[in-house]
Amino acid sequence: MTSMMRALVMDNPESQAIKAVPVPQPGPNDVLVRVAAAALCGTDLHIIEWNPWAQNAGIKLPYIMGHEFCGEVVSVGTAVTTHKPGDKVAGDTHVPCGRCYQCLNGLQHICHNIKIWGVHTDGCFAEYAVIPAVCARRIPTSIPDAHGAVMEPLGTALRSAHEMDLNGANLVVLGCGPIGLFAAAAAVAFGAAKVIATDISEDRLAIANRIGVTMALNPLKDDVPGIVLRETGGFGTDAVIEASGSVEALKQSFKYLRKGGRMALIGLPGKPISLDLGPEVIFKEAKIIGIHGRKMFETWTQMENMLAAGKLNIEPIITHTLPLEKWREGVDLATSGKGCKVLFVP
Repeated sequence: MTSMMRALVMDNPESQAIKAVPVPQPGPNDVLVRVAAAALCGTDLHIIEWNPWAQNAGIKLPYIMGHEFCGEVVSVGTAVTTHKPGDKVAGDTHVPCGRCYQCLNGLQHICHNIKIWGVHTDGCFAEYAVIPAVCARRIPTSIPDAHGAVMEPLGTALRSAHEMDLNGANLVVLGCGPIGLFAAAAAVAFGAAKVIATDISEDRLAIANRIGVTMALNPLKDDVPGIVLRETGGFGTDAVIEASGSVEALKQSFKYLRKGGRMALIGLPGKPISLDLGPEVIFKEAKIIGIHGRKMFETWTQMENMLAAGKLNIEPIITHTLPLEKWREGVDLATSGKGCKVLFVP
């Protein structure tokens, strides 16, 4: 193994470039991974844009970007007993402290002292990456690298679908970005009776149709509330997964969520939302849950089993695979909407 590697380094908010940097060395509780494939995420786009979220996210520059990947363990820290060289792994980005109330009660994914790997630490847009062993999930070798690289966001989406109890139920997915599409694919796999996906991008709606949704609607052209009510006998949908971050889409969705319905919130609104809780939530007895990533590691077990069995149709969502040197092209594809999930191969 060489002592230097190529990596996408953000030196300052105006500068990101491929550079030659030293291969990182694992600490006692870390593993060193040779990155096989890494995926571009909306979070990476926010960081490149250096928007208000990124400015206040605790990112310390310079740093190596990227947080979604899979690869092969090359070496392990002196205290690591759970992994060995040759293991195929994907990364869970939640770095738990292991000491707080949440960690001690099975809620590591919302650890009180949580850090996000690849945001608060160097990440995976590189030939090699160091990650805490607790976050390096060993996955079946039968799972392709392209699928392994997207297991972090896929797990978030799959968990939202799992929480909605969708077998035989009707679902509306708001937003057909990668997470929304992954959620729709999970809903189909879980046996939802109807999956109605909404987005303003015709390209994204075309992908939704390819993964097997019942209907793909454009709110700029289609009467989404009217169609949902018609398709659900006038009662409204059993469940909504909000993956768009659109305040207006979220507010409108309460109009066609049935009484006793369920809602999972993944998308982050860009501004506070005003909602009439009486008719929209309380009188409906609506059940609302926020989704902050995957459960460690219940969601991973479920996801691995489904991927290994070919139950999740996610291939149409992965639209481009590029060498890491073409990272700027990948960013342009993602921001323009011409690409959906974009992968980099170091």
